[in-house]
Amino acid sequence: MSFRLGKTELFIGYEVAAALSAVLILDRENRVICCVLAAVLHELGHLVMMRCFHIRVQMVKASIFDVLIKADSPRSFRQDILVTLGGPAANFLSAAVFYPLSRDLLYANLALGMFNLLPVMSLDGGRLLYLILSRRFLPKTCSILLKITTFLLLLPLLTAGLLMLFRSGYNYSLLAVSLYLLAVFLFK
Repeated sequence: MSFRLGKTELFIGYEVAAALSAVLILDRENRVICCVLAAVLHELGHLVMMRCFHIRVQMVKASIFDVLIKADSPRSFRQDILVTLGGPAANFLSAAVFYPLSRDLLYANLALGMFNLLPVMSLDGGRLLYLILSRRFLPKTCSILLKITTFLLLLPLLTAGLLMLFRSGYNYSLLAVSLYLLAVFLFK
């Protein structure tokens, strides 16, 4: 599905609509809805920062696992850092706002904000690490260092995910996220 909001093209994959429909029907405790809301607030944080710096957003494409924002390049290193931090900052601010209202929204926002700061490819923390390294190294060197860091962080994450699954017997969330990040690492 696609539509325009001002000068911005918005694409929402059909799989996203199907997944949201299933969640609305099956999620009796509203935990997944809280995670989806935290993800939307996260992306809005990036968009608000872009708007603050008058960075034109050309396209927003939401798929089941990620959101791609195509925009003009930030004008400075500082703007790039602040736009990247806008997502986690929105989650931490939302956690503070939702603290008295809902534990699930509090935890979803805190978890997403902290998780996105991990220095792993395809997460905001990986983007931050790349930006900081780019001040001293060539882009190719930055990419290699980011890949090494990602790999070194994914090993303990995968191990912790397996341990969590074996100890709980049912909690596979960390393992699933770690496997997703591993797949992104291997196939991008």
